[in-house]
This record gives sequence, C-alpha cells and structure tokens, in this order.
Amino acid sequence: MARKIRFSTQSGGQPTGEEWLARAKRLEAIGYETLSMPDHMVGGAWSNMPALGAAAAVTTKLRLGNLVLDNDFRNPVVLAREFATLDVISNGRVEIGLGAGWFDRDYQSMGIPFDRGRVRVARLAEAVTLLKRLFTEDDVTFEGTYYRTTKSECRPKTVQQPRPPILIAAGGPEMLELAGREAEIVAVVPPGAGVRGPAPDDVTASGVRRQLDIVRKGAGSRFDEIELSCFLDVTLTDDRDRTIADLSEKTKVDPAVLGSSVYRGIGTLDEVREHILRVGRETGITYFCLRGPHAEELAPVVKELSGT
Repeated sequence: MARKIRFSTQSGGQPTGEEWLARAKRLEAIGYETLSMPDHMVGGAWSNMPALGAAAAVTTKLRLGNLVLDNDFRNPVVLAREFATLDVISNGRVEIGLGAGWFDRDYQSMGIPFDRGRVRVARLAEAVTLLKRLFTEDDVTFEGTYYRTTKSECRPKTVQQPRPPILIAAGGPEMLELAGREAEIVAVVPPGAGVRGPAPDDVTASGVRRQLDIVRKGAGSRFDEIELSCFLDVTLTDDRDRTIADLSEKTKVDPAVLGSSVYRGIGTLDEVREHILRVGRETGITYFCLRGPHAEELAPVVKELSGT
C-alpha cells in the first residue's frame, strides 16, 4: 500500500518545563507528526510518560511516541495502564515504541541483570503479547516464562481502537522477525547499534533491504500493512564533503560509510530532502525520525514532503 511520508523527531527533554511545552507546540506547527522520546536511565533524558502527558495538554495533533522504551524497565501490566491513560488524555495520539534494551549502563544503574540478547528479545515478545491482550480484553490471565498475571485489568480503555499502534525498533535477525510478526510500525536500526560500529554495508540501502527481508518473513501476508521507519541524524551544512571529513575524524567512522549511510542526512536542505526521497525509493521507508540540533530548521523539508 502507498503511504505518505511523515516525520517524527526525538527529544529527551529541554532545559525547563516551559521550554519543553513551547517546543512541542513549535514541532506541531512545523508539521512533525510525532514527538518521540528516548528511554535511558543515564545521560539525562527525561521520563517519558509525564513529559509526553504534558506535551499532550498543549497540542492537538502532535502524536506522542517513544524511540524506544526499554521493555525490561517496566512491568507490562503497569505500562499498559500508563499508555491507556496517555491515549485518553491525548484523545488518541499515542504510538507505543518498544525495544529489548541494549545499553548495559542503564541496567547497571538500576541494579538489574543485563541478560543475553536472546533472553531480552524473548521477554519483549512475551510483553507485547500481554500488552495486546490487556488493551483488548476486559481481564487477562497470563502464564508465561517471564510474566504471570491473574485477572489483570487495563483501565481506562484506549481512544484508539482496538489499541494504539506498536512500533518496535529492530536491528538483529531475532528482533526483526519479532517486529514483523507483532508491530504496526517497524523502525530499522543498524545491526549492533550502540554496541559496535556498523559494517560498511550495514547502513546502505542494500543492507536495510536485507533486514526488511527478515521483517517480511516474520510478517507474512501482513507485510504491506506495516509502516517502515528509521532514524535520520541530520547535519545541515553548505560543505558536505568537509563536514563528512570532520565527522569521520570525530566519530572514527570511515567517511565513505558516513557518506553512504541511510541513517545520515548531511548537506543543505535540498541535499537532505533528496536523501530522504532516495531512501524512500530504495527501501520503502516512509516514516523518518529526524534527530539532531537542526530539527526545527528542517521545517521546509518537513512541510513539503509531508504535505502539511
């Protein structure tokens, strides 16, 4: 199915509450579809739910999301109620972003085990099953490997029916298959993101297409119903080559990798616009999370490509 391009941006907070609310209103006016928040226990990011609830109160169209919540930090029975409440407060503007966790320092700060990736993925799969049931059933009894509950209820009932859409961020094969099987939105990330540097082909359009083949296998006949997404770290500059060289020196990443990366938009507004269109043509991705200090300066691109 043909989809229109839409945009989110990721923000972990602002210097003050007043500035947070003002920025949410500006992002809505620019034409961003969604304000998404990261979820880390270290690094200074704000807590998602109160911040998104406050943003809901000062906006009318802006959707409220996560890129992404770490499943291991919250019991899904508690989380379902928090999302349901946010969906009611916002009149149906929630996107539920979930991941299996990857940053060991988060786990150290909480004093909880950082289990093997396979275990974290299996736990997320179980949590997604439980969340879906909590949103759509009056009471839920569940007996899994990681979660058990008896006659749990989720109140209030969500405005979005049968429930808010679920976004799963995925890079490795097990996560990609899970995302294809369970998510309405799949956010593709480089394999090993946050753990190791990408291999040159991991971040190219051909590398992303290989990942999407795994999503397609997990999704089966529902693949065309899935919205495909990725983050795009944007650096606006009039000298693309020089900026790539500087970034390469700073990040210790091969300039050829930076220059060919799906996940990097480097250049003028026109060059970033063309990058987005090219990624869309070559991968089928239509939902872009624009990150970095230039999110508001990208207003002309956001307005044009999203049709706002």
